[in-house]
Amino acid sequence: MASPARNSPNNPPDNVKTEDRGEDIQEHSNFEQNRRGGGRGRRRGGGPPFQRFNNPRGRRGFGRSGPGGPPRRLDDSGGPEQEPEIHKESRFQDKLMDKLSQISGPAVDLPPLDIIEKKFSGRNRLYIGNLSPDITEADLQDLLGKCGEFAELFVNKEKNFAFVKFDYYASCERAKRELDGQVLKGKNLKIRFAPNNASIKVKNLANFVSNELLNYAFGVFGEVERAIVCVDERGKPTGEGIVEFARKGYALHAIRKCTERCFFLTESLRPVVVEPYEYTNDTDGFPEKYLPKRNPEYLKARSKGPRLAEMSSFEHEYGLRWKQLLDLFAQKEEGLKKELQMEMEKLEAQMEYARYEHETEMLREELRARELDRERQKQEWEMKERQVEEQRRRNEEQIRRQEESLQARMIHHDEEMRRRQQENNLFMQAHQLHNILDEQEQAFQKPERFESGMDGRDGYGDTKDEDGNMGQPSNSFRRDRWITDRRDDFMPKRRRF
Repeated sequence: MASPARNSPNNPPDNVKTEDRGEDIQEHSNFEQNRRGGGRGRRRGGGPPFQRFNNPRGRRGFGRSGPGGPPRRLDDSGGPEQEPEIHKESRFQDKLMDKLSQISGPAVDLPPLDIIEKKFSGRNRLYIGNLSPDITEADLQDLLGKCGEFAELFVNKEKNFAFVKFDYYASCERAKRELDGQVLKGKNLKIRFAPNNASIKVKNLANFVSNELLNYAFGVFGEVERAIVCVDERGKPTGEGIVEFARKGYALHAIRKCTERCFFLTESLRPVVVEPYEYTNDTDGFPEKYLPKRNPEYLKARSKGPRLAEMSSFEHEYGLRWKQLLDLFAQKEEGLKKELQMEMEKLEAQMEYARYEHETEMLREELRARELDRERQKQEWEMKERQVEEQRRRNEEQIRRQEESLQARMIHHDEEMRRRQQENNLFMQAHQLHNILDEQEQAFQKPERFESGMDGRDGYGDTKDEDGNMGQPSNSFRRDRWITDRRDDFMPKRRRF
């Protein structure tokens, strides 16, 4: 029995194509999702979600992201403002470049892929057609729950079809085998495998591309569910591969990026060509029950059965014309393939030559850059050497000046000391001479004192008048003048010492 939680139809299905026109049902899915979830944030008064009744801020387009959350900008319809496309594209581009930088290194000895089938993958989807107009989801859930667990169920009552996703491929085969052609409310059910819109076809693969490398390379665009390289009857790669993503958006992103730019998987400069995968059912084919048997064209075509035409009949003549036309198509196709093969070989040779020239030019550029770098280093070394030499010269000149200054100061100090010594010697000689003269003067003054007592002079040779006052000094010996002159001659010396 199917799990009620997994079998709930609330989850919108992937974008798929209908039986008749191949229309996309994503718009209907988005409408259903908005209709179910649009009333969750609705307040009293019938306003749009996340707006309060009679709230002027809400009427101007502001809301809150939650209880106590920051204010959030709302668009004109009342819902949260969508992120600009340019910001999304830049964010995707940054993530893609980060992932490419991580896998750009050598891809040798990749680990083997996990061959276990993933649950609820994009390959496990069935198309159910020819439904009754009064069919309900509960009727289909009861019918499909007998075949296994399913996760998504989408019913289009306007066009009477449905899509369902099972857990495993075996459950899909069982449901198709048991329910195909079964009568449900007066209608014969038509069940077949639905195409996986998240699949892409990869062409122009190099020789050494494996399933692991294909999965490893296209994993940068999104989660990959299955990646295989197609081979022929001898097991050799045909140059094509199939990649199945978990979501359709990943496939569209890979197609857009590989179309706008060149995406390489190996060292070879052969870019891969990515296009949507066209699903072909080679298992069930086209049964008789699907033919419109009431159509007049069907009755006219089936009026004659299989036969061999006569050699000279009308049927044989036009049958040969058809064969000639098909042979011409086969010849042109073969010639075009040979021409394409020759052009590919020529391009390979040109690519190798261009690679050699490019590598040579890169080596030249590298050598030129090294020479320029070496020349720059040489100039830097010469400049540093000149700076060191100039600094050494400046230091020597400074030392020489300091030595000359010190020597000049020492010479000046010696001359000053010598001059002072000479002055001291002269002062000592003058002092000695003064002492000698003092002794001689004292020796001369002794007889004069004796005579002064006799002729009315004092002991120093000065005359006195009758009243006893000192008179004019005699001109016989003027000692004070001689001493004064002598002292004036040596006055700086006496004051200094």
